[in-house]
Amino acid sequence: MNTKATGDIGEQIAAEYLEAQGYRMVERNAVYGGCEVDIICEAYLDEQGRPLKQSAFGRLVRRVLKKPMKGKRTTVFCEVKTRNGSEFGSGLEAVTPYKVGRYVTAAKTYQSAHGRVGSALRFDIIEISGDEVRHITDAFTENDAKYPRNR
Repeated sequence: MNTKATGDIGEQIAAEYLEAQGYRMVERNAVYGGCEVDIICEAYLDEQGRPLKQSAFGRLVRRVLKKPMKGKRTTVFCEVKTRNGSEFGSGLEAVTPYKVGRYVTAAKTYQSAHGRVGSALRFDIIEISGDEVRHITDAFTENDAKYPRNR
């Protein structure tokens, strides 16, 4: 199987995993600021950063009664790394400071495009290796970004 097909399968597994955890998919393979973001999702997070789950009935009741969801609404930008072995290192190791910079730029562009400047952001990495899914929350922050110097 080629790397594109492997990546596509990994992204599908990651999306299903996130939805099962309570995240709501917003976009997949979206391009903002010249960077492709594998998954953009949203969740209302508790104090420990875990998504609050709610039933379809609960969502309907909140919408009808116009009651806000408890927790902090956060947009999560996920980089998915699928591995068939350890020869290329972990997914976390593959996300370089330059790639972090591109993700931060994409997130800021996304916020601007959707009128959400200053809203809560989080950057996660999901590693897929065989049958194992490893979700690394807060894998990096805006301060981890490194941009190349113009010469």
